[in-house]
This record gives sequence, C-alpha cells and structure tokens, in this order.
Amino acid sequence: MSDAATVAANTLRAKQKPLKDKYRSDPSSALVTLSSSGSLDPTSTSLTCSLAAGQAARKVAGLHKAAGGEGFDASGELCSGDMLLESLVACFGVTVRAVATSLGIPMNRGSVTVEGDLDFRGTMGIKDSDGNAVPVGFKNIRLIVQLDVDEEHKSKVDKLIELSERYCVVLQTIRNGVNVETKLGSVPDTGKSNENTLDGGQDIPANEDVLKLN
Repeated sequence: MSDAATVAANTLRAKQKPLKDKYRSDPSSALVTLSSSGSLDPTSTSLTCSLAAGQAARKVAGLHKAAGGEGFDASGELCSGDMLLESLVACFGVTVRAVATSLGIPMNRGSVTVEGDLDFRGTMGIKDSDGNAVPVGFKNIRLIVQLDVDEEHKSKVDKLIELSERYCVVLQTIRNGVNVETKLGSVPDTGKSNENTLDGGQDIPANEDVLKLN
C-alpha cells in the first residue's frame, strides 16, 4: 500500500472508529431517520412535485415523456424513476470509494452506470394482451461499474465490488425491499371550511379522479 493510500485509509478508520464504538455500545444511537419532502403546487399547469435538494436548490419531479410529461429537455422536470437510478449511482459510487480507501486501493479513474427497464403500461393502468395487469415498477436494473486500478491491486477488485454491494444502502434496499407505510397527513389550515382544499384553494380530486390521471 502506498504512503498516500495508507494515510487515506488510516484517516477514514480514525473518523469511523468512535462512531463504530458508539454504535456497538449504544445500538439505538445508530438509528437515524432520513427524510425527503416535496411540495405540490395546485396553481401549476403541469403535474409536478417540487423537491428540496439542499439549502437553496430545488428539483422538480414530473411525468416522464412516456407517461405524457414534457420531459427534462422541454421543462426541466425530472422523472422520479431517473432519480431513483441516480440515487443508486450516487450511493454505490460513494460506497465503492469508501471501501477502496479502506482497503488501500487507489483508483486512477472509474464510473458507475445504472440502467433500468420500465414498462410504462403498469403505471398507466394498461393491461397486457391477455387482460392481465402489468406490474408497476422496474422490471430489471443493471449496475455497471468500471474501475481502473494499477496492476498490483487488480486482484482485490472483486472483493472491492463484493463489499461495496454489501454495504450500499440504496442497493440493499432495492434488492431486499422494505416496508413502506403511507399516511395521510393534515393540510395546514388556511381558514377555509372545506377540508379537501390545498393552500391555493383548489379542491383535492377524489381518489378515483386521481387514479384517472394515470
């Protein structure tokens, strides 16, 4: 292991050691609730959800072109399916870098690409030719990793990928599935007597009307 790689590995271990010790002695301290939120603008002419993406920046999620949306090129709206794949790219990329650092494997360069096959008939409520419902969601996801390391470290790449797969949060969540509970929260009071209103005063469509949008 080169001097630079050793320093990087020791620095990472030094940062993680007190956290690991804490989590071992107090497992409850390792449980952190992450959250993401978005706002729905009833005055918007497009079907979008504005997502907080940092202190100031915001991302706007909309329908994919294949579902009747304008698409990123036309409106700047991001398809949530693309955002899911982006999350996997980001999580695996960070994980593989961290694991490589821990193992003392310097990377000259690398890339992570994720491809997902999605049948839009499912989310649009279109049945197949036999009259069966088409599953909603990605049918297949492919994670493609390209790493360029020196010859002396090539024998460790398989182990690097194996460990990165094991510790990548997004990858393991997608592979193993997770229980998702949907709750109906209360809308801030705007002084209107009608409970089925949003801040803009526009009525919330009944459930069957919402489903017709798909």
